[in-house]
Amino acid sequence: VSAPGKVILHGEHAVVHGKVALAVALNLRTFLRMTLRNDGKVLLQLPNIGARLCWQTSELRPLLVAFPVGLKTRAE
Repeated sequence: VSAPGKVILHGEHAVVHGKVALAVALNLRTFLRMTLRNDGKVLLQLPNIGARLCWQTSELRPLLVAFPVGLKTRAE
């Protein structure tokens, strides 16, 4: 998955109070790669910034309850 960068030129906090902000997309992207490994871990990589994080799937199970929309386990 990738997503474009953004810059908020004016009013970032003002939108909290119902005011207008000026935001623009940048021609820079952040890439995310998530892999369910065979050892019961989930690997998250952000290759363009060199970040790698790994969690046991049991640690992430509470997220399935907190954010059920669109999340499925391998058994489903």
